Amino acid sequence: MAAIQNQQTSLAVFITLNGTEVTNHGRTVTLSEMVNTSDVETASGRLRRFYQPNKKSVSLTFTYLPNTSEKTADGRVGRDFLEGLARTAPKVLVNYKDVPTGLNKEFYGFITSYTESIVRRDLPTQCTYYDVQFSIEEV
Repeated sequence: MAAIQNQQTSLAVFITLNGTEVTNHGRTVTLSEMVNTSDVETASGRLRRFYQPNKKSVSLTFTYLPNTSEKTADGRVGRDFLEGLARTAPKVLVNYKDVPTGLNKEFYGFITSYTESIVRRDLPTQCTYYDVQFSIEEV
C-alpha cells in the first residue's frame, strides 16, 4: 500500500505568522476586534465619547497537533514552530483571511498567552501530538 502524501498545496492558506504558513490541522480560530472608547463628562454636564483605534486579536486552538510539518494534514508548520515563536518572537506579523475568498488582512501583535499539553507520543514515528492554544493581540 502506497504512503499518503500530506503536501496538499491546493488547500487555502488561512493564516501566516511572520510569513510562515500555519497548518489547518485540527484548528479553530476566534477573530475579534476590541472597540476602544472613553466617555468624558464636560463641565456643562454633557457626555463626550472619544474613539481610539480598535485593536484586533486572534485566538488559535489546535487539537492533536503534530510537532513537525511532516505529520500535519497539509504539510505546513506544526507545534515546534508555534512554540519557538511564542518563546522568542517579540513581535509577530499576522496575515489572515476573514473568509476563504476574501482579501488578506494583516496586523502586528504580541503573543499574549500560550499553553500546550501533550496528548500522545508515537514512538515508532518519533512524533509527539499536542493540544495548543495561543492568542495574539495587536500592538
